[in-house]
Amino acid sequence: MIKTNLTVRKFEADSELERYIARKLSKLDRYFPHAHRPTGMRVELHRDEAADPAKRYHGKVHLLAPKQEILAETASMNPHTAVDILEAKLREQIRKYKDKHTPRRLSVRALFTSESPE
Repeated sequence: MIKTNLTVRKFEADSELERYIARKLSKLDRYFPHAHRPTGMRVELHRDEAADPAKRYHGKVHLLAPKQEILAETASMNPHTAVDILEAKLREQIRKYKDKHTPRRLSVRALFTSESPE
C-alpha cells in the first residue's frame, strides 16, 4: 500500500471522501513491478468557484516511483469523479512505466531463427 498525502483546498473533505481516495489510489502499487515499488503519493484536490461547473474540482496526483515521478491532472464536476479519472490516468501511465522499465525476454524461437524478436 502506498503512503498517501492528501491536500484539500477551498472545500471540506469529509471522512467518506478521504476513505474513497485511499481505497481507489492506494492500491495502485499492485500494478508496479516488484523492484520498482513507489515510495509515496501526493494528492491535491481544490475547488475553483470561477470555473465552469463541469470542471469545478481540480485534482492532481504526484506518484513517486524510483526512476521517475508520475503526474496526473484532471478537472471534473465533483471530487469523486475527479478521483476516478485520476486513477484511470495513473493506471495507464503505470502500464507505460512498467513496459519501459521491465527487461524484455527473448522467445526461444527468436534465439534459433534469423527472425527478429517480437
